[in-house]
Amino acid sequence: MNRREFVSRGVCALTAPLILPRRAFFSQSALPPLPAAAADGWIDLFNGKNLDGFYTFLQRSGKNSDPKGYIKVENGLLHIMANEVTSEVAETGYIATLREFENVRIRVEFKWGEKRYPPRLEAKRDNGLVYHIVGDDVVWPVCVECQIQETDCGDVFLLGPTGKQTKATTGSLTTFNPGRGVGTGRAATPPAAPAPPPAAAPAAPAPPPNPRVQGNRILKEGDFEIRNDWNAIEVLAQNDRSAHLVNGRIVNALNNIQQADPANPGQMIPLTRGKIAVQVEYAEIWYRRIAVKSLV
Repeated sequence: MNRREFVSRGVCALTAPLILPRRAFFSQSALPPLPAAAADGWIDLFNGKNLDGFYTFLQRSGKNSDPKGYIKVENGLLHIMANEVTSEVAETGYIATLREFENVRIRVEFKWGEKRYPPRLEAKRDNGLVYHIVGDDVVWPVCVECQIQETDCGDVFLLGPTGKQTKATTGSLTTFNPGRGVGTGRAATPPAAPAPPPAAAPAAPAPPPNPRVQGNRILKEGDFEIRNDWNAIEVLAQNDRSAHLVNGRIVNALNNIQQADPANPGQMIPLTRGKIAVQVEYAEIWYRRIAVKSLV
């Protein structure tokens, strides 16, 4: 399968309608209603004025506490790491939706700032779009990250609290180029006489490890980020699978996304829904849009 066929089939498969009630995406009656959808179905979660519909969590300061002024809304934009650079090690965290989502297309539009913060003054600028957040607020919670980092936009990170007996989040790479070692396609010549039963064939060697899979990280394919201008990152999340797009190009796909079962330690269950967030890390970044669109 070539890349164009994969993109076409993969996105169609992820966006194919499911027999699910529309309320699965919209209704969480205890929360404020979502903004109205535009004619094309997109709902802008970030209103350009404040963080209504969101909360913040920082590693040391906790929930909805930002004493250093890391997070600001300025001129219609979400400004992350808006504080001055000092010698103090910066906090990490995220800005998360109050509401959970499933069977959803997520779109964020970002542009890098200039500032970097200790301990990553010389490192690549780093952020992330995370989805399917469940469980306690910690750095980092159970979730999947679509990496937003210079030259690495679209990488997958499977995240969860450290120190657990079981992996918090797991998933499998959907290969872009399945199928190796295809046979010649010739028909076998039948034997002239019945042959004795063949000896048991030796077990096939295990396939070599995929170099794109590095622990809890799955590397993207292709680099379509614009370093000095606005970029669009999208995630298509349906059931237990997802795809990552950078400026309209699919760069990663994931299936069989699972989380540790809170009620049955040691067992894994599908991870299909959760909150959405953008990270607070060690680099200045601006967001002008955070939006969602139902896939059902």
